[in-house]
Amino acid sequence: MSITAHWYDMEVDMLVHCLTLTFTESATTADVEAFRDAIARLPGQVGVPLRTRQGPDLGERPTNADYAVVSEFASVEDFRTYLAHPAHLAVPRDHVRSAHSVQFHVVEPD
Repeated sequence: MSITAHWYDMEVDMLVHCLTLTFTESATTADVEAFRDAIARLPGQVGVPLRTRQGPDLGERPTNADYAVVSEFASVEDFRTYLAHPAHLAVPRDHVRSAHSVQFHVVEPD
């Protein structure tokens, strides 16, 4: 089943980008910290997102990813700017085995 949201014609308050990733078996604590630190620096380097939260999985379920990043953007344009920015493209990914993301819009009630 495929679901495609047509967000381009909606009045929205925020775009939320959720990323989960699994690191390679060879990833060290220093590798994960380098990834974390690079993500933490992005708002100052790019000017967006509005807010980013990130952290390692708590280990409550064996099938979970290793790490998650959740970022909030004021617009689709801001999200696209973020994705294309050289600082985002330079985030170390050598030790990322897999990554999955989803974006959704939040519409706040009046």
